[in-house]
Amino acid sequence: MTENDTARIRSSVQRRVCELLTRELPAGWLCRMEGDGLVLTRQDGGQPLEKRLSLEALYDRVLRHPEQRRDALYAFVERVVAGVRGLMASRRLTGKEGQVYPVVRHPSSVRREDGETACVTLPHTAETVVAFAFDHGDGYLLIDHPMLAEAGWSLDHLHAHAMENLRKLEVPVRSQQVGPHLIHFISPRDGYAASRVLLDDLLADYDRKKAGQMLGVAIPHQDVLILADLKDNTGAQLLARLASDFAAKGPIPITPLPFLYDKGQLEPYLIVHKDKG
Repeated sequence: MTENDTARIRSSVQRRVCELLTRELPAGWLCRMEGDGLVLTRQDGGQPLEKRLSLEALYDRVLRHPEQRRDALYAFVERVVAGVRGLMASRRLTGKEGQVYPVVRHPSSVRREDGETACVTLPHTAETVVAFAFDHGDGYLLIDHPMLAEAGWSLDHLHAHAMENLRKLEVPVRSQQVGPHLIHFISPRDGYAASRVLLDDLLADYDRKKAGQMLGVAIPHQDVLILADLKDNTGAQLLARLASDFAAKGPIPITPLPFLYDKGQLEPYLIVHKDKG
């Protein structure tokens, strides 16, 4: 593919997403193209809001998987609209303990342009942090420190209730045998699939039951958690390919790197492919 082809596809994706958002955004919101991304603004006379959107992950997915273009665009737009609705919803946490959930994110996705973290986070792994969502049903917003202060909540209070709510969610599993390796996919469409990686009892249970040498874990994007009973190092290579592929396809990418679960800890690993010849 030439540079001109790539530029043409990126421009087409940008225009189409802007058209879809212009149609789907709540009243009072406008979308415009700026550089390689988009800018959303609220023009309803209230407190002015501006939200900048990067399209780089979407461009990458469409260029790598052109057959998924339509699904990728509509999933992106749906996610953005849900986020906008979350911005418009009440930010008051008082009495809303039942609406908070932990979410796993790559550190770069919750960092502002000035380098500061834009929301409340806790450390997780070398590749991930834990943020917290205030769920309004048709949208959510990530909880920041002013919201905590206004509610009079401590971080411990927020974390305890978020984990309590997460533990109440079902954990549907679809399993697939791939050679000697057994791969488990947890992908409920509730927005918190990857968050199940925070359930220590769940990981410990799969670790106890594994028949192979190691338990692999992948959280490539928000809507899937992969647990893999791996017989040997070829299984680790398989999980690395799966994690990379899922990260390129899914909404809200987290990390393409897989992990090995060992003694209650998640350690990321990188498979290096050597060129032949």
